[in-house]
Amino acid sequence: MNNPLYGNRTYFYLYAGIWILIAAVHLIILSSYHDFGIEISLSEALVANFIIALLGLSLWYPVFYISYRKSNILISLFQQIIMSMIASGLWFGVTYLFLATTFRENTEYIAYLKESIPWRPIAGLAYYFLIVLIYNLLIYYHNFREKVISEGELKALIKESELSSLKSQINPHFLFNSLNSISSLTIISPERAREMIIKLSEFLRYSLSKDDRHLTTLGQEINNVNRYLDIEKIRFGNRLNIITRIGDECLSRKLPWLILQPVIENAIKYGVYENIEESTIELSCSCSENVLRLSVRNNFDPDLIINKGEGIGLQNIRHRLRIIYNSDNLLKIDSKDGIFEVAFTFPQTEGGFDDKKFARI
Repeated sequence: MNNPLYGNRTYFYLYAGIWILIAAVHLIILSSYHDFGIEISLSEALVANFIIALLGLSLWYPVFYISYRKSNILISLFQQIIMSMIASGLWFGVTYLFLATTFRENTEYIAYLKESIPWRPIAGLAYYFLIVLIYNLLIYYHNFREKVISEGELKALIKESELSSLKSQINPHFLFNSLNSISSLTIISPERAREMIIKLSEFLRYSLSKDDRHLTTLGQEINNVNRYLDIEKIRFGNRLNIITRIGDECLSRKLPWLILQPVIENAIKYGVYENIEESTIELSCSCSENVLRLSVRNNFDPDLIINKGEGIGLQNIRHRLRIIYNSDNLLKIDSKDGIFEVAFTFPQTEGGFDDKKFARI
């Protein structure tokens, strides 16, 4: 891992600004309390702090190495002590040698330098541990950010895997039914079987051309539902009646792709398969800036259908909506008086679903 002070301008400017501030305080102390004059005060403030700042840049590598190895705490502490003594001694030696040589004719300042020998290494140690603390905070922040990114990528992969698994349960279910119907039609009506194969290929092309992670428009989803219904109308003829109430203003709204077909399939299964009379499927919607509401209703004969709860198709839809929108309140199912209704709520805003916000719409 490279020194973050080199690759990040903000960090570098902040680091330089801290040392400029420390040098300014150093200058004020020397010029105000020791009265050495601006030349000596400025020289010591700049030289002492420039050297420790420059040394601090190179300390990143041993600090990162010690942190990366994750040795025993006693070994790490021993290594830090050795490094602090080396760094402090190097800083003190270079600073003292430069200042003593430059101002050797100023006896008052030289006397001050000699008197300051005991506390200068202590100041160097303080500087060292301050720099080490900053570097360890940067390492901790970097590791924490990488962990958050990794967890986010892992969650995305899990969601993608779950969605793919759900899709693999939905598409074959419909495919098997369609192939069985085509098999029957090849005997009694070859032309209708050919027409159904063409419609089925168009439907499968749409299904396989999409990505589970993306949304589609209501207009595209309705076109796909119409392909599916064209297939089913070949099978059931006048027994299947479709009513659509969808305004043009809603066609550009977003919803998960391939979300309606299993609901329509469920309506046909319980409304047409189990009913010898004409069955009606009604598809309607309403929309606003923040939400798309969609309803699928079908009639059925309560005396011919045993209540089996939610089928695999509706369970998969509920699970998909939970994964995509992180909410359990987007699918409502109601069955009474011979009418079965599935009602959707699709958020149209970034960041998922807000129960309180959409309750007011």
